[in-house]
Amino acid sequence: MRKILFLFCIVLLTACHTKHDGTLTIGVLKGPSAISVSQWLDKAPVIDGKKLRIEIFEEPADLQAKMIQGKVDFAVLPTTIAAILYNKGVDYLMIACPVQGSVSVVSSDSISSFNDLKNKTVSVSGQGTTPDVLFTLLASKYGFRNKELLIDYKIGSHPDLAQAIIMGKITTALLPEPFATMACSKNRSVKNVISLSNELTKVDSTLLFAMTAFVARKELVEKNSVMIDSISDRYQSALVWLRANTAKAADVTVAAGILPNKEIALRSIPKCNMRYLKASDNWQRIEKYLDIYFHFDPKTVGGKLPDKGFYYGIH
Repeated sequence: MRKILFLFCIVLLTACHTKHDGTLTIGVLKGPSAISVSQWLDKAPVIDGKKLRIEIFEEPADLQAKMIQGKVDFAVLPTTIAAILYNKGVDYLMIACPVQGSVSVVSSDSISSFNDLKNKTVSVSGQGTTPDVLFTLLASKYGFRNKELLIDYKIGSHPDLAQAIIMGKITTALLPEPFATMACSKNRSVKNVISLSNELTKVDSTLLFAMTAFVARKELVEKNSVMIDSISDRYQSALVWLRANTAKAADVTVAAGILPNKEIALRSIPKCNMRYLKASDNWQRIEKYLDIYFHFDPKTVGGKLPDKGFYYGIH
């Protein structure tokens, strides 16, 4: 949260904007966001006469900085971060939810149900992150008392968390795809024991696991809605291509350094749960998802739920 506030101040000093040089830029995070644009990594599309350039970021903070400075036209990032930026006045609107994702409990311990996690230390990559909020919510639903909920936040990133459980330094962790599959593939004693997505569905079958937002600069939306609709259609087609061409997508993601090898790519890509859900058709379900975070801690969505102006296509 402090990083976001700090980065927000940068824009007041730099006042930078995207240069219109015949290209459009989309920023994606290394992981499911980047995997979702595999087809475009293989062959960059041309949108409204402009070639789409893809920038892959290791850290969310780096992508946020680019957005605050207006240096990317589009971005794919966690929906909660998109909400925070919007509430801070960074003008990007949500076009769609392209990645619903998957978060799992992976462990080398003998665990067969959520209740088995009582009084067990579970490592999570950070307070207020998607795995942390959803795990805490489920623990509450299962009647865990505070002293029975042991969460360790010492390891601050998904890749480092995966590496720690691979090396046997920890026994149980919450990991999203593709990191859950990486951990299980590299250490055969580590198993994917519980899907938080499945557990949440048991609690509320109507809940949309809206982990990721595809957003566009408000200026572009206002000036050229036809282009926005065009890239929206192309993105939807790219996800259809991804599901039908997993082997090709695996080759592309490995070549781009997103995934370490083809075996892990082939196993993890189908688990990332990617469907193109337009914000205009699903905004109430997305808002419901964000409301979970708001009630956990309002700061996780920027202090309040985004208003309807956040969702492109709401009239």
